[in-house]
Amino acid sequence: METHKEELLLLKDQLIANEKEFSACRRNAPTLTDVINHLGSEIQGLKHEIRALNKKIENLHNANPDGCRCRYCGSIKLKRIKGEPHKIFGDMGIVDTLFICLECKKESVITIDTLK
Repeated sequence: METHKEELLLLKDQLIANEKEFSACRRNAPTLTDVINHLGSEIQGLKHEIRALNKKIENLHNANPDGCRCRYCGSIKLKRIKGEPHKIFGDMGIVDTLFICLECKKESVITIDTLK
């Protein structure tokens, strides 16, 4: 009988301790919710920045900085698709670059001196 009383007293003490811990957690919940909301809005802002930076990188990568012209229609609105070192002069910085014309949609390989 005495051991049951001791067990009940221990359980009562554990229950009181758990209730205090639960109350502390409940008091902290609004603060944590505010922090989570703030971090969520920061993440959205960073995602927007990343998209904008990726677009800038893509525009720089696909740009036509050398002012090359489409051999079919003469437009300078070209988008770079890929570039490979020239078969003979590649070690001298000469690159064969594949462009697609944004006007006539035809592809052209243009040789560019990257060391200029």
